[in-house]
Amino acid sequence: MALWGKGDPRWIVEERPDSTNVNNWHWTERDATIWSKEKLKTLFLSLHEETDEGSWKMDEVKTMEGEATLSNRKGKIIIFYEWDIKLTYKGKVTGSDLDHSGTITIPNLSDENFADDVDVEIRGKGDSKNSETLKKIVRKNAIKMCRDLCQQYVNDLKTEYATGMVLPTKGGVNGNPNTVKKNNENAKKFNESMNNLKVDNLKTEKKKTTSYLSLSLTEEFKTTADEMYITLTLAERLSMFTRSQCRSDVNVGGQFSIMNDNITGSYVELVPSSKIVEKWRFKDWPADTFSTVTIELQQKSDCTVLKLSQTGVPDYDKVRTEEGWKQYFWGPIKQLFGYGAQLF
Repeated sequence: MALWGKGDPRWIVEERPDSTNVNNWHWTERDATIWSKEKLKTLFLSLHEETDEGSWKMDEVKTMEGEATLSNRKGKIIIFYEWDIKLTYKGKVTGSDLDHSGTITIPNLSDENFADDVDVEIRGKGDSKNSETLKKIVRKNAIKMCRDLCQQYVNDLKTEYATGMVLPTKGGVNGNPNTVKKNNENAKKFNESMNNLKVDNLKTEKKKTTSYLSLSLTEEFKTTADEMYITLTLAERLSMFTRSQCRSDVNVGGQFSIMNDNITGSYVELVPSSKIVEKWRFKDWPADTFSTVTIELQQKSDCTVLKLSQTGVPDYDKVRTEEGWKQYFWGPIKQLFGYGAQLF
């Protein structure tokens, strides 16, 4: 296919300045397996119920086998997923202090079945009377609850994870009818369940600052500059790859908070798909200490080149800062969103 403005005009199906997947004609694919496992785990571990007869909650995701992928062909999102999930529950019967447990198995969550057709198998552990009673309590509503969560997973897969797969056509119009709409309440619940990653895992030797240093990094991502810009600024995306609570007001002067307030700052300059300039600091830096981060995105024919420069870094914290970008940003972004693999 000819690039925009070049070659036989009969092959130019749409005008896009970056000449990337014009008119969304090429097949692109994104691996959603890792994202799906985290999403399904978060959804199912939230299950619980209290009744007059007893109470129970989901205790553990025992096994989760399967895969999920999203593909874009001619502006249409094609979803494939297939999961075999085994969960454990525990609870009590009213009038007893003993815990009882059991398993909930979902063997056929796939794109070939509607959520209402998904099998939900519930088994109690042990043969005591209370164990059997608890199983009946769980079975009463858990089947519908699990099917509802399966449908929520599918909906989120189509919207939340599919963001940016259908590229804007001429004039910047996005052809994806399922473009993500911000849902702060759902994002908050997701973020609160993913608070296990902390910036301070990287050691730093604190001392009286005598100077401020600069650092520069260059990285390639197999996606568009538009996608990278969204990934580095949208709160929901930041929360996903950092596995933490994040906030982001994407406006000049707007504030951001990443990794549960470990990193905070404000936006100084924003050029969509091209440039991000931030005032940026770790929470344990002196109150008046801010570095300046400049991120430039260069769209290439088969990737986006990201160039980062950071000035004003305290001399004792250069190593943690530099390694943090690699360990907690570039690596997880490539792994979670598939930007380390060819997508064009």
